[in-house]
Amino acid sequence: MRRGFWSGSIRFGLVNIPVSLKPAAESVDLDFDLVDVRDFAPIGYKKFNKTTGRDVPPDKIVKTFKVDEGEAVIVTDEDFARARPEDPHAFVIDAFVESAEIRPVFFDTPYLLEPVGKDAHAYVLLRTTLEKTGRTAIAKGVLRTRERLAAIYPDGDFLVLNTLRFAHELRPRELPQTMKKAAKLNPAELKMAEALIQQMDQGWDPAAYHDEYREQLLAYIEKKAKAGEARKIYAPEEAPAAAQAPRGDLMSLLKASVKRDGDRHARRRSRTA
Repeated sequence: MRRGFWSGSIRFGLVNIPVSLKPAAESVDLDFDLVDVRDFAPIGYKKFNKTTGRDVPPDKIVKTFKVDEGEAVIVTDEDFARARPEDPHAFVIDAFVESAEIRPVFFDTPYLLEPVGKDAHAYVLLRTTLEKTGRTAIAKGVLRTRERLAAIYPDGDFLVLNTLRFAHELRPRELPQTMKKAAKLNPAELKMAEALIQQMDQGWDPAAYHDEYREQLLAYIEKKAKAGEARKIYAPEEAPAAAQAPRGDLMSLLKASVKRDGDRHARRRSRTA
């Protein structure tokens, strides 16, 4: 089983749920290698100084951010650390929303959340509550070097953390004139389109769909290999390549969370009154 690439926790009020994060999907893109057609030697890329043309060792390479035309500042690991939240190993649930409220265009990358440790009680509680209420948890946390907004929702026996795009990441839309002119639809055309949709209406079966282009391309490649077109390629040598908190009294944590959240909303109402 594939190991999680991130370990941390989901914070649900005062409840801390230890979890690991794994990709919920994997790429099946075909992997093509670039070689020199003359001797089938692999193509390599060097990091070099564009002014001197000399190779640059890894310890002399730094990240910079352009702040003005022709000017940039060095950004260090310490700078990234300063910008992170207090706990970079936690996704903190900020709100719960109806699942249907989130437009699909906001969804980015899905990850599978798995409980860590011997006690999955809090994990199952959150999953079951979300399933029962039809709600999705909205959380924020850090993945790699950037803060991510995420939706946490039940999927079968598991919880899925799906990163979300921030509103500013979506491009603004402007309705083309052609669509404005076509806004008034012919009732007969609309009725015919509805009939076609009803005729093609069927349940969603993801297993019924597969990548036909990939399958055909692999078949062509296999055919060429069997015809004796495969040549020996010399690949370069490859370089050789986190404790759960005790469960405690979950009920008391939930009660304290409800009281804290209620007090916070009461203070907000008194300020706006």
